[in-house]
Amino acid sequence: MEESASSTKKMPFPPRPPVSNNSRYSLVIQLWIASVVVVMLVNWLFGMSVMAFWSSLTCSSVSVVATFSYLRFVDFQVRDRYKQRLAEYQQQLSEYESYQLRRLQSKDKEMEQYNSMLQERYKWLLRLLKKIVQPPAGQGKGGVQQGVSEKQFFVYLCRYFSGFYDFCMGGEFPIPGTSLRYTADFIMVHQLTGLAIDIEIDEPYEGRTGKPHHCVDRGKDSQRNQFFLERNWVVIRFSELQVVKYPDACCKVIARVIFQITGDYRGLVQLGNVVDLLSHKQWTVKEATYMAKNKFRNSYLRRSLPN
Repeated sequence: MEESASSTKKMPFPPRPPVSNNSRYSLVIQLWIASVVVVMLVNWLFGMSVMAFWSSLTCSSVSVVATFSYLRFVDFQVRDRYKQRLAEYQQQLSEYESYQLRRLQSKDKEMEQYNSMLQERYKWLLRLLKKIVQPPAGQGKGGVQQGVSEKQFFVYLCRYFSGFYDFCMGGEFPIPGTSLRYTADFIMVHQLTGLAIDIEIDEPYEGRTGKPHHCVDRGKDSQRNQFFLERNWVVIRFSELQVVKYPDACCKVIARVIFQITGDYRGLVQLGNVVDLLSHKQWTVKEATYMAKNKFRNSYLRRSLPN
């Protein structure tokens, strides 16, 4: 069934993530402690039978357990509804992008006008970004050890982005005031506009030592991201599990970012039938330590990591 020429689709907005409120649980504990204190005080002042005393304590404890269970149930429902809304948003976003691509491809005149507009946009972005994007001081990984999944993912980058983009593994950036350097896993530059992208693959722990890595509660990645953003690079981070199990979907994320900034839809055309990438929550130090203990990375890597 053909879509009406006058029909339009609005770009969907992502749902707001649920806000955790752990203070409720603390309040319940405080109320339980207060009730126990009251029961013991009444027993001390007025005297209570043994049965009445223990019945009061039992009722107080049962009330706490029931309240905790109810709060947990409510939190579970909130998270479940958020996951449903997020899945609906991803589906709507995919439909919106497909609609936009079909609309552009189906009308030759509009396509010609759009391409003309893109060419002007490319020229404007190229003039702008050429002056403000800091290039790497050197390319290649050098003496830096490569992650076990990087070479595999590089093959997919070549498959989908060769000819439109300049990209390579690695790229070194001096850190001002120190002798250290940040080394990107991959750098990609959109040829027509100069849009520069730093692509990172994050492992939860180091293969040989089991030391936690890329943990959200350490803040190192946020500091590193800020370094690149201040130099007008786009930063895209994937977990190692994502690039190993869903490399095509990861490439679709990259193509979508390029499309949203530059309007270049060629990457998305190739990846239009690929299922959208599932999100992967960044881990804490405690979670990374647990994953290292259970050799979590060996569950998805093609070869086991050394002990």
